[in-house]
Amino acid sequence: MEYYQGSLRQFAEELLSKGRGNGQMIVVAHLDSKVVDDMNNKGVILQSESIVVTQQAVFKYAHHPKSKKGAVIPVEHYDLIEKALKTPLHIYEDTAQKELVYVFTHPSVHQKLVKVVVHPNYKLDGKTVINSAKSWGFVSAESLDNPQFVLIT
Repeated sequence: MEYYQGSLRQFAEELLSKGRGNGQMIVVAHLDSKVVDDMNNKGVILQSESIVVTQQAVFKYAHHPKSKKGAVIPVEHYDLIEKALKTPLHIYEDTAQKELVYVFTHPSVHQKLVKVVVHPNYKLDGKTVINSAKSWGFVSAESLDNPQFVLIT
């Protein structure tokens, strides 16, 4: 796959205006060193430090059913996704998942947090391995006060 050059918002707007994929994905951030250390402590060998958003994730969240509840981040605010990944308020491990998954948070408006879920070493097409930002949305801070979320930093 080819990498898009530009912002996540530009990437999403271009995809959605065309209504179809363009064979690209975008690097939006790099894994925090605390996440890399946590993975090393778990014996997980990291394939790459880049965090990537695929076109499939953009299409999924552009038309997600939770958008009616105000839980989905609109494309015009995709800079919040990048902020959550680059300057997270907190990073958690989501222990309820079968594979190793990290949750990045960042403050937002109306006492909500931006929550971005990253799957490290995700096999995209059976052979390409990426750290995939697979989902994102707005959540209350209380929703992360759950034993399934273990604070990393």
